[in-house]
Amino acid sequence: MDISNHARKYMEWEPKYNWETCKTNRREFGEFIAHFLTADSRVINLDGIYGSGKTEFIRRLYIELAKRNHPVVYIDIWESDFSTNPLAVICSELIQQIEFILKEKSPNSEIKNENKATETFNQLKAKLGTCLHYATLASLVSGDNSISTEISSVNAAISAIPNLITESKSQKYVETIQKNHVAAVQAMKDIKEYITYISELIEVIYKLNTPIVILIDELDRCRPTYAIETLEVIKHFFETKGCTFLVATNTEVLEHSVQAVYGSTFDAKHYLRRFFDRKVSLPPISTVDYLKAKQLDFSKYTNSGINLHPLITMDIIIEVFADLFEANNIELRGVEQILNRFFTSLDYALGIKENSNTVINTIVLIVGLIEQHLDKPELSERKNNNPLRTNIKTNYSQLSGTIDVMFNCVMTTESKVKYKGHGHYREHAYAQEMLTIESYNFGDIEILGYSRDSITIFTEIIHQYNNPKCNYWLWENYQRVIELSGHIQ
Repeated sequence: MDISNHARKYMEWEPKYNWETCKTNRREFGEFIAHFLTADSRVINLDGIYGSGKTEFIRRLYIELAKRNHPVVYIDIWESDFSTNPLAVICSELIQQIEFILKEKSPNSEIKNENKATETFNQLKAKLGTCLHYATLASLVSGDNSISTEISSVNAAISAIPNLITESKSQKYVETIQKNHVAAVQAMKDIKEYITYISELIEVIYKLNTPIVILIDELDRCRPTYAIETLEVIKHFFETKGCTFLVATNTEVLEHSVQAVYGSTFDAKHYLRRFFDRKVSLPPISTVDYLKAKQLDFSKYTNSGINLHPLITMDIIIEVFADLFEANNIELRGVEQILNRFFTSLDYALGIKENSNTVINTIVLIVGLIEQHLDKPELSERKNNNPLRTNIKTNYSQLSGTIDVMFNCVMTTESKVKYKGHGHYREHAYAQEMLTIESYNFGDIEILGYSRDSITIFTEIIHQYNNPKCNYWLWENYQRVIELSGHIQ
């Protein structure tokens, strides 16, 4: 069987969401979780904070499961947050995937089993239709008619939905609901049995592996009531042999959603244990490894007249960036946003560059972008006449000192003494405007703990600042481009 028949998103996702393109080094973990998910039928909570890469991880897990010959379904439940009936959403996706499989021609020896599978599949649709019909009647009594539209939208998948009652009197609706309640309860039991039986037949007929795996993404972003209803649907309708769920959430946020419904003193942790058999925590990533995997490259700029300082190796730049991200608790999504703005800023500098070289300090730019990301006031308040130090955290003192020095390379001051390095200086009768770094003896200053190259770096910076052919960025240039990049989300 073609993989796309038991994993409909495979052809679309495989080129992008495979382990070779994974920059978070989670392949081994993903392969382990794929084995864990398919060892039995259960409901698993995948816990990860916002921006930790849950969506990218479970899409790669989807590809992994598909390659392991498991029927797999992906549902971004947040996309249906406008809905009032998660049952319609989940059963529609599941029914469509099973239908895709059953449309595949079976071996002649399996015709009998194929007929059984088709018959059971139709019975499954009918039972789901009964439950959806029951839910519709309940919604009509409550005055919420939106669900009727939602259910009609899945008729293509669930063709056996009974005709909806159109009587207008609410008493008749109540009577009808009471009459159908027993049927709905029995239908819920039958649905579980049918799913188990179909999964067994699929395994026999098409040599697929079971359980069927359903990946639920973005639950923690949904309205609190909708998130809870989704968990209830999974538990009551689909928690059965032959079907496994992985529900990706920021579990702490999901707990707050539960408390928003049931009250702040409600034991949300205990409540959620009713729905999940196990909780799996998404492991943290190494920011250094992530940045190395991105293969950051400045050659596009340095080969086109953009001079980047300080002149240190790419490995050191990556270590600096990683330290700043980690020390300030910037999640993966935030790292991506900041890096996008960083390179957009360099692209902008390249676009407006004329004949002269443009001189940009990478450390000042990245620190300013982090200040922006964290809404630090010094970003806008820092001026030549108010040279505020940054409050951005670092994990080691050498980097903190280097940041201060780099800001002194993009700020100006007035001084009678101008240093030239190697102990040489010139004293003027009157105060002269100069880079702040020129106003004191920089010979003994270390950059990232390396004093040997510091004089060479500072000498080159000062030369470029004083070269009329160089477009040397001072702090107001950084402020402006950071402000512009802030409009990019």
